[in-house]
Amino acid sequence: MREKTELRFGFIVLHYLSDKATMQCVDSIRRYCKNYDYRIVVVDNNSSNGSYERLLDNYGNDADILLVHNATNEGFARGNNVGYRLCRDKLECQFIVAINNDAMLADDRFIPLCIADFEDTGCGVIGPDIISTRDNLHQNPIYDIIDTHDEVKRQIRHFTLLLKLEKLHLYQPLVVLRGMLTGAGMNSSSPYKRNTASANLDIPYKLHGACLIFTPNYIQCYEDCFDPGTFLYFEEDILLMRCRKAGLKMLYDSRFCVKHMEDASTDSMKQNARDKQIFVWNNYIHSLNVLKQYI
Repeated sequence: MREKTELRFGFIVLHYLSDKATMQCVDSIRRYCKNYDYRIVVVDNNSSNGSYERLLDNYGNDADILLVHNATNEGFARGNNVGYRLCRDKLECQFIVAINNDAMLADDRFIPLCIADFEDTGCGVIGPDIISTRDNLHQNPIYDIIDTHDEVKRQIRHFTLLLKLEKLHLYQPLVVLRGMLTGAGMNSSSPYKRNTASANLDIPYKLHGACLIFTPNYIQCYEDCFDPGTFLYFEEDILLMRCRKAGLKMLYDSRFCVKHMEDASTDSMKQNARDKQIFVWNNYIHSLNVLKQYI
């Protein structure tokens, strides 16, 4: 028996290669939302390993799931946007959740707490407590925000330099040389920093992209959940800027939890370390240029 609510939740599960992870995510939604009105849109980003066909075999006739196949890999933002528009326009969902296929719901209060948060605050986007299954660290909220022109330009310069060195096959030799001289490697790490301390909600923060709940206020403002100009990376910073532009609040709620396995799809990609690093840094630079347009 469903709870007495006319609000429908749409869940976007962006699938690429790892059908095992996607099925775990779908099963968790079904388990923790079974008493509510929900729909699941699984968007396949042109997987080439037969995983989409296996999902069709498992879910093709299920009323609560809509399966979509993209003809090309649209990346994170545009891939999720496909599901967002279906949830908004076809399925008439009042709340839309973009959840990574390597994340799983872990609380049957997910839907009622999202509704309560919106009713209490009128917020635009909600982020739950996200716990990594790799190290049990809490990934929400994130206080490392890029919201000034100077910081964007600094990041672009940094990753442009690293990219040039890698393309010239000089990056790894310089890492080794620096390690021999100083005992430290070059700073090639991601610009993202984990939240390892208790959340301080008095400090400006952004929300982790593994699970984002878009409320009716956000859905009314934006036809896409993410800026379509990026392929991967910095979506959280751009989303923060979109919310600020529209005067919408981003809200972290520690009362309900999502478990995050991290990078199930990207770990399935068959790339050598150098090609993967070039791919990452290229997309860092491209996404930072998109972010720069909002600042």
